Amino acid sequence: MRKRGNEQIWVVVRVQRGFVTEISAYAEQAAARRTERSWRRKMNPDYDETGLSSVIVNSHRSMARAT
Repeated sequence: MRKRGNEQIWVVVRVQRGFVTEISAYAEQAAARRTERSWRRKMNPDYDETGLSSVIVNSHRSMARAT
């Protein structure tokens, strides 16, 4: 069971031709980086972009809770 409090998650965003087409969240940075690398291999560098960011989630305030 996870401890309660602040948790760090990794969010990967995919933008194709100026529109956000996919967002994925991961508990581990390595998994998020693998997804970003996979997207970058298939993207058109002139029009598309990906981004990776860490986010701190306060599990006491979030609406979705793990059971």
